[in-house]
Amino acid sequence: MRVIKVLFLLVFFFVCMLFFVQNTAILETALLLKLGAFGYQVQTPGVPFYVVLLLSFVAGGLFATLYFLAEKVRLASGMRSLQNKVNALEKQMAQQKKSTVATPPSFAAVAPAPATAPAATSEPQKAEA
Repeated sequence: MRVIKVLFLLVFFFVCMLFFVQNTAILETALLLKLGAFGYQVQTPGVPFYVVLLLSFVAGGLFATLYFLAEKVRLASGMRSLQNKVNALEKQMAQQKKSTVATPPSFAAVAPAPATAPAATSEPQKAEA
């Protein structure tokens, strides 16, 4: 997979260089960037178009890197909390296993309860006279 990434980056770099070489006249034209808002006007000096293109590419790469870095931190913290929960549950399960092994099962709870009232039978009781 690493070799494929390197090959892809080499092809991308080659295509970019080919683009810049074939379009040097257009890319060297000066741009005047203006921003006007709320009565204020800001204007840059003449900047070659290739500088704007490269800065846009770098800014996009930085924003994407920051986004994925924040996402990685969020996923790592979620994974850490889930791992802590798994560890706590494993510890609880180990304690329950210890408690069931340490104390033998009690058979007293299984013994039938003593009869306090006569059991009802299906035959009618005979009255003794």
